[in-house]
Amino acid sequence: MTTLFICEKPSQAGDIAVHVGARNRGRTAHTGDGVIVTWCIGHLLEQSPPEFYVPELRNWDMNYLPVVPNDWNMQVKESTKSQFFAVKDFLRQASNVVIATDADREGEVIAREVMHLCGYRGPAQRLWLGALDAASVKKALSKLKAGSETLPLYKSGMGRARADWLAGMNITMALTKAFGSGGRGGVLHFGRVQTPVLSLIVRRERAILNFKPKAHFLLEATFEINGSIVPMSWVMTPALRDADGHCVNRAAIEAVALRVRNQAGRVTDVKTTPERELAPLLYSLGAIQKEASSKFGYKAKQVLDACQKLYETHKATTYPRTDCEYLPESMFADATAVLQALTQVDASLNKQVAMAKLDKAGRAFNDKKITAHHAIIPTSNAGVSMRDMSPVERNVYDLIRRRYLAQFLGDFEYLKTVVQVTCVGELFNQTGKLPLKQGWRQAYAGMEAATSAASAAGNTKGAVADEKPVEVVLPSVATGDQAINRKAELKIAKTEPPKRYTEGTLLGAMESIDKEIDDPRMKKIMQAKEKAGIGTEATRASIIEGLFKREYIVNDKKAIYPLPRGVSLIELLERISPELADPVLTALWEEQLMQIEAGTNTLEQFESGMASWLKPLIDKIKSQAGQFRIEATTHGVPAQVKTSQAKPSVPRSFKEAQRPALTSILPASATGGASGQVTGIMVCAACGKPMKLRTGPRGQFHGCTGFPNCRSTQPA
Repeated sequence: MTTLFICEKPSQAGDIAVHVGARNRGRTAHTGDGVIVTWCIGHLLEQSPPEFYVPELRNWDMNYLPVVPNDWNMQVKESTKSQFFAVKDFLRQASNVVIATDADREGEVIAREVMHLCGYRGPAQRLWLGALDAASVKKALSKLKAGSETLPLYKSGMGRARADWLAGMNITMALTKAFGSGGRGGVLHFGRVQTPVLSLIVRRERAILNFKPKAHFLLEATFEINGSIVPMSWVMTPALRDADGHCVNRAAIEAVALRVRNQAGRVTDVKTTPERELAPLLYSLGAIQKEASSKFGYKAKQVLDACQKLYETHKATTYPRTDCEYLPESMFADATAVLQALTQVDASLNKQVAMAKLDKAGRAFNDKKITAHHAIIPTSNAGVSMRDMSPVERNVYDLIRRRYLAQFLGDFEYLKTVVQVTCVGELFNQTGKLPLKQGWRQAYAGMEAATSAASAAGNTKGAVADEKPVEVVLPSVATGDQAINRKAELKIAKTEPPKRYTEGTLLGAMESIDKEIDDPRMKKIMQAKEKAGIGTEATRASIIEGLFKREYIVNDKKAIYPLPRGVSLIELLERISPELADPVLTALWEEQLMQIEAGTNTLEQFESGMASWLKPLIDKIKSQAGQFRIEATTHGVPAQVKTSQAKPSVPRSFKEAQRPALTSILPASATGGASGQVTGIMVCAACGKPMKLRTGPRGQFHGCTGFPNCRSTQPA
């Protein structure tokens, strides 16, 4: 009898092996008496390319689209082939399999797709792990699930993968052949997540460019109370507010200012209440990417790479690709060791660590909130060297260690005071804070000045919304105190357009895509997910990075702008099939995938529905082929987007020579059909790598330079 544990990655296998008696570490597995613990290194398999099913699609011939496989074929990834054959051999020996991959849809697919391809038919159980600390592993091993309980997750995951393949491959090929022009920019990519994200950026830019500012008026006032100058907000009467809450009646504001100016009023109300702020929760990958974008202007991929280095190379932090902001309750017992290690790594934290309260676990320790992985925290490794870290790694590590330390310093306590002043019949008020105990804020002592300076250096004035409201400190006042007006002036303000996305705010939009959906039913579907987002914590950075690399978007310091190529693609999709650029499409697919998980829908029905949706869509693209073209250009200056009502924007700070090759969408008649003068690099539709002209038995063709990992081809 041999029990085989299939994990997702080597580190996971090592954490489990010590608890199941597999103490002998080999190149491909841990082994013990009757136990093998192996791993998959993520996906060992990948979907076969379209030309596997239809050889004619090597040339992306639209006549053969859509391609909808009857029997799906998975092929072994070239880069992990040796590990696949090791797992295959272990499956032959196994009398029982325990699936020990991540406790989610993707983890289920990673293990079961290999079991399916290798023809394993024996019994299977599921190790459902929320964290990899010793207590959590032991508890999960004592409560193994029947394999049948999580089988629907596998079917749902396969449905997601096949939907991505069906839509991504077919629509990318169809769009490229119908509207592309060859050369760099010739491939027009479609992706279930990538395209709605690009649409968010393009539509935000469109809203900014089409925005018409509206003037409105404010009353700026200050009062002297007990010798202190206090800014106050005028309480506008409802009759003066328009639909947006603004006052557009200048004369009314001026009249109030004239009546109040230099007059004596009284403090008519003072309300003071004790308040407290809990420490912010620990970091998920998305949370630290957003924080580092805000504080330092770092790109999402920079932060992911830094977190990976901190985890793998420096052994300074825990596994980074997590969507969780909590720790299992059992990990509270490790807090003393972790905090002691922090002081050994950096003595500057001695004072804060000495203040830590370890009498009870805070809200960050919650078993019910744990997902496939726990939050990112520092390790108890006292040998970490911050000098060996890059500046980015050091800053990211600093955020992680301070956020962990903050959990043990108590609440920030303060008195919230609301003061109301009445002056010649007009009401004014102000809210202020009087700190009592700094609590968790002490973890950030000495840090704010440096990070705010770094943030300012990476900011584009007026482009992004990272500003924090200024906290007002009020003097000690009492009801009846005199309040003399020292300033009452009309201030002209203008409504502002939406802010451009930064990588941080774009990640936030991807995480909460339900906020971008107007349809109540679709919004509810996305809200029903554990996190109402598109993409995952592990993939969002690569999706955004893909848009940069494929030259659909560009960033100027923090702000993200769509390039004409990105504008053109979204406008094209809005013309031929608007749902392709709408996150509602993802919501519709997610609804059906959730039904598969719940057992109210089948994988076969889902695939059949996808095929029924694809055929008329591809036919529609075919029918409009040649009517428009997204034309690659090699000019430094972006081409105008002829079908756009608003001109695409590129940051002024970009020099002509630095601008990447751009494209525009043009009626085909405007340039006499496809241009043979376009030059540049042809990019692979599947992976984004350059294509290379090759010669085969049937003549010349463009093959991906990522071969053999990527086998995509295009006609010469």
